[in-house]
Amino acid sequence: MSQRALFASATAVTVGTFDGVHLGHRLVLDMLVERARREGVPSVIVTFQPHPLEVLNPAAAPPLLTTWDEKLEVLAESGVSYLVVIPFTPELAAFEAERFVDEILLSRLGMKWLVMGYDHGFGRHRSGDVEKLQSLGAVRGFQVSVVPPVVGPGGQPVSSTWIRGALAGGDLD
Repeated sequence: MSQRALFASATAVTVGTFDGVHLGHRLVLDMLVERARREGVPSVIVTFQPHPLEVLNPAAAPPLLTTWDEKLEVLAESGVSYLVVIPFTPELAAFEAERFVDEILLSRLGMKWLVMGYDHGFGRHRSGDVEKLQSLGAVRGFQVSVVPPVVGPGGQPVSSTWIRGALAGGDLD
């Protein structure tokens, strides 16, 4: 990405790998689109290629639920205005949450609203959790909307990990 701002106006943003774009992801995207419409600003998805674990710990990288092309197609159908794909590199992995927020989300994307899942985290060691980002938002002038979990059968929150486990166990429902 270049060092200049990509948007002339404020934006509503979400950040994630969005593997599988499951029901929890869809709720995040729906809330992002709704927030952007309400504020009259573009909505922006920030995602990474490759999956962060493929860089950080290839042996632990999960099998992906969708191909890259499938993921792009589903994200395009979400009603979000823009998709920003950031190459995930060891250098990016070293960014603390504050640096990622300052250099990418605020300076380049003009973020004024961040929509994130209840258990999401980004930045080095996933240090940018809900509490940290709400604190940063209070100081740096952006709002954080936290999306609650979508609960699946058995009371488990829907997640890519949960879906992989169900698939591995032969539970296709």
